Amino acid sequence: MRIIKWSLALLFLLGSSSLWAQTGKEMPEKRKERMQDLAVWKMLEVLDLSDEQTDKFLPALRQMQKQEERLQMERQRVLDELERALSGGEEREVSDLIGQIKELERQAASIREDFFRQAGSILTVPQLGKLILFQDRFEKRLREMMMEQQMERWRQMQEKKGR
Repeated sequence: MRIIKWSLALLFLLGSSSLWAQTGKEMPEKRKERMQDLAVWKMLEVLDLSDEQTDKFLPALRQMQKQEERLQMERQRVLDELERALSGGEEREVSDLIGQIKELERQAASIREDFFRQAGSILTVPQLGKLILFQDRFEKRLREMMMEQQMERWRQMQEKKGR
């Protein structure tokens, strides 16, 4: 199993080197996939799982990620419909769409709850605590990095305008 962990690390490193070689205009799907790979790699590093734990934990994690991705796509579709409905639809339609969004949020919470219940049967209590902290901190850091990147692009655009 350590071989698998090192293989994942190697794949990530190879993938990230090609990321640096690209112009930054890659498809959002590829970028998202790379970010998920980075998150999994760092998570495995932080949790320091045994081989047996890794064999059980990774499938549970991937299942949760797939379910969350499906819900995210559905939520985006409903949000798009809501936007259209607000510009000319009936109040009843808007109300129905808001209800759909609330239901999708309940489903997302349920998926996370199920995952943590399953993770609780695989991980030790300290590992579960590390998982919770990792997810919170990784997501925050990712958002910060994205904001910094946007601010840098904005500054560059302003500099070009000032020339």
